[in-house]
Amino acid sequence: MTEIEFLEALNLHATNGMNGFAIYLTLTFAYLTAIYLIGAKLTGIQVVLLSLLYLAWSTSFAMVAVTHLQSIESMVREYPRFIRARMWFSPWSAMGIAITLAGMAICFYFVREVRREIAETG
Repeated sequence: MTEIEFLEALNLHATNGMNGFAIYLTLTFAYLTAIYLIGAKLTGIQVVLLSLLYLAWSTSFAMVAVTHLQSIESMVREYPRFIRARMWFSPWSAMGIAITLAGMAICFYFVREVRREIAETG
């Protein structure tokens, strides 16, 4: 692979990874907004179904992002001579996994707290 091909592939993986992560963030904020605005009106089963839907969708786009991050890491290991900045050698996929799992955990904590508050206030 030439340096130009490497840079083009790196750019494509970075762009596609960020697109997957952007969709994950969009789904996360839409889920939080829905729970905050209409959580009191939802039955328990509706909250569970909405949460399962969020989990399925957000996980799929998080996996897209992490897959592209793993591809970047693989390319960087394979062609280190083309890398000019040390930051590319960071553990990007591990950070992506940590960020997305933490985001999902925070969402479910938020749902639990909103539902608990609703139960307490009647």
